[in-house]
Amino acid sequence: SAHRFLVTREIETAKDYLHERYADAKEARFGILASSKDKWLPEFGVDNSFQTTKRLRVGPWYNAATTDSGSCCQLDTVATEFSSQGLELDCALVAWGSDLLWVDGTWSIAHSRGTRGALKDPLALRKNVYRVLLTRGRDGSVIFVPPDSRFDSTYAHLLNVGMRVLK
Repeated sequence: SAHRFLVTREIETAKDYLHERYADAKEARFGILASSKDKWLPEFGVDNSFQTTKRLRVGPWYNAATTDSGSCCQLDTVATEFSSQGLELDCALVAWGSDLLWVDGTWSIAHSRGTRGALKDPLALRKNVYRVLLTRGRDGSVIFVPPDSRFDSTYAHLLNVGMRVLK
């Protein structure tokens, strides 16, 4: 079957869905992923700040028992592209950030956190980060787009390209 992409504007809806979907699959792994260059997600309960994500214990996050406080399945700690590249979850809860927004018919990185040094093609890099984040889930991805007008056109675009609303 095709990779499933579901979209919601409510983080709790996404969390509830994952807990229910994998309730009988004790070995299943699901967790929150977010870009390291977003600036706005902490306002919506997704702490992807450098100070927080640098403390993430990647091994336990992926492998600890689902009931363990350090487990990704607790859905309270965030992994970025750096700690998720090359690793998989059964389903990823991808929190869409300010660093790649659909604006006037094209992708914009105007609200991306700064980078050190000159990048050859910063837009291509941002798109690649989201490609990484969106492909970490074997069964699919649930995308949380914050319920804020700054994200409305991005949410609409994700639906226009075929992602389904998580009900």
